[in-house]
Amino acid sequence: MPIRIQPYTPELTPSVAEFNRRMAPANISFQVPETPAAAWLPKIDGREIYQEIFLAVEDGFVRGAYTFKHQEFSIGGRIRPVGACQMPISEGIVDKRYSLVGPKIVNDALRREPLSYGLGIGDRNGSIVKVLLAMGWRLREVPFYFKIRNSFNFLRNIQYLRASRLKRFALDLAAFSGAGWLGNRLLNLALSPDPRRYESCWAEQVSEFSDWATDLWRDCHDRYAMIGVRDARVLNILYPAENTRFIKLRVVDSGRVAGWAVLLDTRMSNNKYFGNMRVGSIIDCLARPEDAHKVIFLATQVLERRGVDLVLSNQAHASWCGALKHAGFLRGPSNYLFVTSVPLTNLLRQLDPADTAVHMTRGDGDGPIHL
Repeated sequence: MPIRIQPYTPELTPSVAEFNRRMAPANISFQVPETPAAAWLPKIDGREIYQEIFLAVEDGFVRGAYTFKHQEFSIGGRIRPVGACQMPISEGIVDKRYSLVGPKIVNDALRREPLSYGLGIGDRNGSIVKVLLAMGWRLREVPFYFKIRNSFNFLRNIQYLRASRLKRFALDLAAFSGAGWLGNRLLNLALSPDPRRYESCWAEQVSEFSDWATDLWRDCHDRYAMIGVRDARVLNILYPAENTRFIKLRVVDSGRVAGWAVLLDTRMSNNKYFGNMRVGSIIDCLARPEDAHKVIFLATQVLERRGVDLVLSNQAHASWCGALKHAGFLRGPSNYLFVTSVPLTNLLRQLDPADTAVHMTRGDGDGPIHL
C-alpha cells in the first residue's frame, strides 16, 4: 500500500507510539507527540499562527511525521503566508526501505506552502539536511553570540570546550587561579560600550504586549527583507502573560518606544552544552535596525543584573549582529541553521542580495523555547 501523508487524528495515536519505539535506537532528540493536538500553537479559529502535525502512513503504520507552522511574514514589506516545516522525522533513518519518506514529507510541506523554511535543525550533516539540500533548499547558519559574566562558572561548565582531559585541566586551572576572571574582566572592559551613551534609554518589564507593540511593528517591518509578523496579537500568542518564564521588556528612548525584547533566565542542570550554568538568553526582539543596539544593551544589562553566568543570542540580521558585538558579545560556532525552499530562496535573493537583512531569532523556531 503506498505511503500517504495525512493529518494526525486520534485513531493513529497507538501507531505513533509504536513508531517512536522503533525510532528509539537512533537516539533522535525528539519524538512525535502521542496526542494529535499540537502542544504549542494549537489550531484555534481565527488565528493566523498555528501548528498542525502530519503523518506519513502506510497501511496503518506510521513511517514518518512533521509539524507544520503556519504564520504570516512581511517579505519586502508585503504580508504573506509562510510555512515552517518543523521536526521532520522519517523511518528511513533506521530502515533504508523508507529512505524516500523524507523527500515525500518535504514535498507535502511545499504543496501546502511553497514559501517554506526550517529553523534550528542542529546538525548540518543530519539526514533531513541532506534531503533538503538535495531538493535545492538553501542552508545558512544564524550567528551565535555570547557574553561571559561569571568566568569561573563558565570555565567549569562549558561542555563544548571541556571535551578532553587536557582541556578540562587547563580550564580548571584558569578558573581556580583567577586567570580566567582577569582575562574576562579585561575583555569586557575593552569590548563593552560606554553606558553614558544610553542615559536617555530605559527598559521596563511588561506582562503583555499592547498597541505600542503594534505601532512599532507597523513602523519598522518594511525595514527588513523578511520578518515574522510581530504585532501585539501575535506576540501575546507566542509569549503569553501566564508563562512567567518570559521576561518581556519595552525599551524607551526619551519617551519614545524604541523596541522590545523577550528574555529567558534559565538555571541549567547537567545540560549537554552549558552544564549547570545560569544562562540568560535574548530570544526575540524588534526595533528599527538603527535602534537595535539600544535594545541589546538594555536587555543584556537586565540579564546581568539578574546574576546570570552567560548571556547568549542567535541573530540573523546584520544590525542585530552588530548590536551584539557593540555590547561586548563574542561570536561562537553556531548549530542554529536556517533553510529556505527554492521559491523562498529565489524571492529573498531579489530582496536581499547581500544576505544581511532577514530578521530571524529563536522566536521563529520550533518552540516551545527550551533555553
